[in-house]
Amino acid sequence: MKRALVAPLAVLALALVPACASQPPLPPPPPSPPPVASWPKPPAPPEPPRTTPDAPFRDGPPAAGPAVTWTPPRVASWTLPSGVRVLFVERHDLPIVAVRLVTGVGAGDVAGARPGAVAFMGAMLEQGAGKRGALAISDDYEALGADHGAWCDWDSCAVSVKVLSSRLAPALDIAADVALRPTLPDAEMERLRKRWVAGLQADKSNPGAMEQNALAASLFGRAHPSGHGLRGEPDVAAKLTRADVEQAYRRAFAPRSSTLVVAGDVTEGDLRPLLEARFGKWTGAAAARAPVTHAPAAKGSRVVLVDAPGAAQSQVYLAEEGVPFASPDRIPLGVMNLVLGGMFSSRINLELREAKAYTYGARSRFSMRHGAGPFAAGGAMFAEHTVDAVKELIAQVARMRDEPVTAEELADAKENAKLALPARFESVDDLAGALGDLAVYGLPLDEYATRAARIDAVTAADVQRVAKKWLHPEAMRIVVTGDRAKIEKDLLGLDAAGGKIDRRDALGDPIP
Repeated sequence: MKRALVAPLAVLALALVPACASQPPLPPPPPSPPPVASWPKPPAPPEPPRTTPDAPFRDGPPAAGPAVTWTPPRVASWTLPSGVRVLFVERHDLPIVAVRLVTGVGAGDVAGARPGAVAFMGAMLEQGAGKRGALAISDDYEALGADHGAWCDWDSCAVSVKVLSSRLAPALDIAADVALRPTLPDAEMERLRKRWVAGLQADKSNPGAMEQNALAASLFGRAHPSGHGLRGEPDVAAKLTRADVEQAYRRAFAPRSSTLVVAGDVTEGDLRPLLEARFGKWTGAAAARAPVTHAPAAKGSRVVLVDAPGAAQSQVYLAEEGVPFASPDRIPLGVMNLVLGGMFSSRINLELREAKAYTYGARSRFSMRHGAGPFAAGGAMFAEHTVDAVKELIAQVARMRDEPVTAEELADAKENAKLALPARFESVDDLAGALGDLAVYGLPLDEYATRAARIDAVTAADVQRVAKKWLHPEAMRIVVTGDRAKIEKDLLGLDAAGGKIDRRDALGDPIP
């Protein structure tokens, strides 16, 4: 059997030998034909010129549209049995109502209060009220689809709610508890305190916040209500007691110094009983404001420096005590400030940004409060131009006093001020805010109806008069937050420094 198997294997091996092995090789492939000579293509016909259908329109700038006509709202006013005043504007374009209870006392008006206590109290109002805890207040508002809040600023405190008009009554129930019956729970106070302190600590690495801390402290002094930030300082916030918060509430909230402002889709006939049922029996006397005081006169160096190592920009501001809101110069001051630094085409912005490229933007502002808040002019400047910016700011403020505004500057500023008016009434929320200002600053009900005419009446002489009266560049503080290693030597060379610099830390306290 073994021999029988050998033959088939041999046959198989021979079968695997290629058949071509014994044949001659195939001839090589023929050579490729030579390339065909390429002839130049005939030129393509020219494309017809493209035309834009509205080409004539693009030959020049579009024409101005018709002048915006704005009708100021009609404000109704009455007083509840409790003494709470009501300001109301009826508006039915959307089924929404905005309500605010606004007090006439804020953080700058409570004498002897710890710094930040009034603002902290405002944040505590929604952390427990009536029979609701913090979560219940949030959940009940959310079930109504309501936008809500509570806060205190320098001149007032407020509790607000915005809701569909069909849900106004239950929303007012919650808002009334928040405003009149806050419980200030201890657990919520501790939780909020931790967040509050953490936020203030975070400001110590924020150049903008550092600048404002130093500006307030150096300009007004720690004994003045405005000599602190609105939220106070971390070490003070950590020591706030329940008694501090309760006292702040009693000093700020009282029926005869509070106003309910309402705007939106509700009639006066439907609104009156809703408000009387919830706020008509509130008892208490009017809250008293602290007497207006003035900042101490500057002593020593007027140059204040806060070190921000590694900063590529310096926060640079000129500052002095400003003007109370009640000043009869308020309207011409507003026009003057627009020319100086209150709009993009202002002197300060055009010079420091457009002409000199020291900054991306510079501005000026009067913070008008019940008392005189600060006037400040400046912005974030490139570090290498810190002192150049200081000199230019001083020059522009002096120019505002010495050089009359041009007719074009005056016209632009007036137009800017008047066109900004309608924006204050775009939504019911905006309208409630505008009505709140009437209450907080004791303005007449026709304030907005007559403002445009009063702006138009401002003359170039008025602008120069208020500039000379309220701007004093030779006495202004120069407050700078930036990299000390880069800028201190040049700041020392300023005449205002007198060879010395008032160095401050991130909270505004002097560094020995």
